[in-house]
Amino acid sequence: MCQAPVGKVIGLDSDSITVEYNGKDRVLKKSKFLDAKIGEYVLFSLDIAIDKVDKEEAEMILKGMK
Repeated sequence: MCQAPVGKVIGLDSDSITVEYNGKDRVLKKSKFLDAKIGEYVLFSLDIAIDKVDKEEAEMILKGMK
């Protein structure tokens, strides 16, 4: 089983999304089905934002990845 990292959305463009992950900004490709907004959290894999997660789940994932 693999676990996708989670990042907080800090910027949006038409086809990219910028997240804060592990203290750094990371620009990802945005899935055309993703409707995340600034301040929300997303899971990503292979530099593609794949799904939105709520804050509680994101905090649990971040805690487990330390």
